[in-house]
Amino acid sequence: MYAAYWNLKGNPFLNVVDPRFLYSVDQYEEAIARFVFLAESGRLGGVLTGPYGVGKSTVLKHVAAAIESRHRLPLIRMDAIPGGQLPMARHILADMKIGGPTATLADTLMNFGHATEHGNASLTRTLLCIDEAHTLAGDDGLYLIHYLSNLRIPDRRTQSETPLFTIILAGSPALLPAIQAQPSLSQRMQIVFRLAPLSREHTAAYIQHHMRAVGGDLWVFDQGALDALHRFSEGLPRKINLLCDTSLMLGFAAKAHQITAPIVRQAAQDTGLADAPAAAPQEVTA
Repeated sequence: MYAAYWNLKGNPFLNVVDPRFLYSVDQYEEAIARFVFLAESGRLGGVLTGPYGVGKSTVLKHVAAAIESRHRLPLIRMDAIPGGQLPMARHILADMKIGGPTATLADTLMNFGHATEHGNASLTRTLLCIDEAHTLAGDDGLYLIHYLSNLRIPDRRTQSETPLFTIILAGSPALLPAIQAQPSLSQRMQIVFRLAPLSREHTAAYIQHHMRAVGGDLWVFDQGALDALHRFSEGLPRKINLLCDTSLMLGFAAKAHQITAPIVRQAAQDTGLADAPAAAPQEVTA
């Protein structure tokens, strides 16, 4: 809607996975590289944590895309379901084409054990990426992860075993202490990576990167606007996208020549990221 007004070739701040918009700050590149290595080298598992909106899902999706593009191993990507061990286990079974009864969690898990113990020829090591994994912290939800991390594919010829899954768990900071409370599971998570919010300088660079990806430039936002965007977004990419998108829309509606701090402040109020100013008291007349 506002793209033509700001001389852009598209919307630069949609929350979608697009290689053009991957901002190459060191921590994102490092996280992607570490988890791709984890998967390709046959490690058991890893944990990716950080506050909501910092970019965990984006990192996970780029790891999955890198693995898929190299055709190195099968991939299952899913969101965790609170209290949903049974449907999650059923989903994984179906994706791996493992048959058997699935009326109960016990039945379902037995199918995994039967397939590995009897040398199902179709089984191969699989990358299992689970987002929103902090929701598994309650109701023994991490038991499913622990069980899956124990499964091995036997090689009758060499008498060796290969892990059935490499598991990557992504979630809020609450995920890590929940895993650490279970030493047996924690010891299987060979990489723990924490994503941090962007600094003021990286926030500006992030906005510039997204603008340039669609033919625009940072000049659209003045310095006061950039400072306000960092302050209201707290350096979280999801909030930066929301604020920038709303600010560009408000600037277009107001026929502004540039996005300023007051426009960003209004965008923050409109999106619930800042409190609206208190209404002036009404004068009461007798």
